[in-house]
Amino acid sequence: MSEPGTSDGVVLRTTAVGESDLVVMLYTRAHGRVSAIARGARSSRRRFGGALGMLIVSDHVLGRRLRGGELWSLERAIAIHDRSALAADPIALGHASYALELVRELTPEETPDPAILDLVIELWDALATGPSPRALRGFELRLCELLGSAVALDRCVGCGRGDDLDDGAVFDPARGGVVCRRCAPTSRGLGVRPLPAAARRHLLAVAAAPLGAGGGDGELGDDDRVAARDAMLAFVGHLVGKPLKSVAFVAQVHAGLTTRR
Repeated sequence: MSEPGTSDGVVLRTTAVGESDLVVMLYTRAHGRVSAIARGARSSRRRFGGALGMLIVSDHVLGRRLRGGELWSLERAIAIHDRSALAADPIALGHASYALELVRELTPEETPDPAILDLVIELWDALATGPSPRALRGFELRLCELLGSAVALDRCVGCGRGDDLDDGAVFDPARGGVVCRRCAPTSRGLGVRPLPAAARRHLLAVAAAPLGAGGGDGELGDDDRVAARDAMLAFVGHLVGKPLKSVAFVAQVHAGLTTRR
């Protein structure tokens, strides 16, 4: 890891320790994913204020690693970009929580990639105009690409051909993407599912567009939107290797909203 110092970043998780301390997992521009102890963070407004909230970009002043341990020390944090208003919308909060959980679970420790931090901030900015499945699919696809696990959508992961992907194609998360009709019989693992042509083209379009870009969603049917969502959830679920807590939270929120109607 590089030398300690000040770096902008976001909080991925906090854990209370003792009477006033916090263990804070951060994703920072200079250091990547790190964990640090913030002494007195639950009582010191002067050193931390509200800068350790989940939806806040802050400058974090990191000290040296604690002797004999993996934790660094967090000396101070100063908020520089506050998106905590997103928490007022339960769906936007769920989408933001999901994105942070993916970064927490998929990024290697102390391996900085500034583009990942920029992607999180870009998603928050997009969510500020309203939650969008399109933005979330774009976040998933671009994060996976940054991590070296890009989803194959324009070629068959079995034979490498780019034709025959629209009729009878399936999505195989374990193999890394779409499987053409000819190769589909060889994909029989957990999570394999049909991938309609419209859903595949939708994913290709959102992967190439800014997260806040509109267009195209109105022409996508509900079944295709669900197919695109389920394909990506299967893919990231395969990468993480365990259920994602935020997915259950988002499902509960949607179920609650539907019940009220």
